[in-house]
Amino acid sequence: MISFILLKIPVIYVVASLSLMAPVTLGTINIKEIRKTSLMVIYLYLIVYVILEVVAWYYALNGFQNHFIANLGSYLDVLFLGYYYYLILEALILKKIVLYLVGLALIIIFWSHLTTGRDFNRIDSFALSIENICIISMVLLFLYQLLNTLEVQNLLTYSHFWIGIAVLIYFSIVFFVEIYAEYVTFSKDESIIQYWQIKQYLTFFQRIFLAIGLWFSKTPQQLNSSSK
Repeated sequence: MISFILLKIPVIYVVASLSLMAPVTLGTINIKEIRKTSLMVIYLYLIVYVILEVVAWYYALNGFQNHFIANLGSYLDVLFLGYYYYLILEALILKKIVLYLVGLALIIIFWSHLTTGRDFNRIDSFALSIENICIISMVLLFLYQLLNTLEVQNLLTYSHFWIGIAVLIYFSIVFFVEIYAEYVTFSKDESIIQYWQIKQYLTFFQRIFLAIGLWFSKTPQQLNSSSK
């Protein structure tokens, strides 16, 4: 039964799930460098997603709906990434904006799940859209800080830059995919179902960029002396 189900699952789903091991492995290798920094939040965030991936595959291989993972992910994404950006943003006003964004997003997401009258195992497109908007806004705040302080000499060896790019690209593009999440999820049209696979490709590239960010955690950051 399981082997039959596996044959029907597109390869990109398996690849996207396995790609999670790249940032987790590099984070584990560099655990001494990241454990006392804000990168530890990203590492723990990925560990939680390892658990979610295992649960999602268990449900899928046994023929059960696992869409509740996406709804649960809305809370986890906002909380973990919100805390991460709260830590790396320096200006008090930016930290306050992050707190407001996270608080408002969580309230709206919870309200949406509570009032739609639907099973929690049915994907909520509105809640996912609010999550995406919140996270995109926080990354833009970080990029605003980065461009205005000009502290980092080489962005390509700056961990937070790679993580910011990973998060921004993923949540910006997936925003347009998840607008139609409910329709795509329950469609029987094969060509429409393939549309959902875009998210798996984005997941793969996001995790590769996160891996690069955690890899550079062991690289000392050179700051521009003129920025102080």
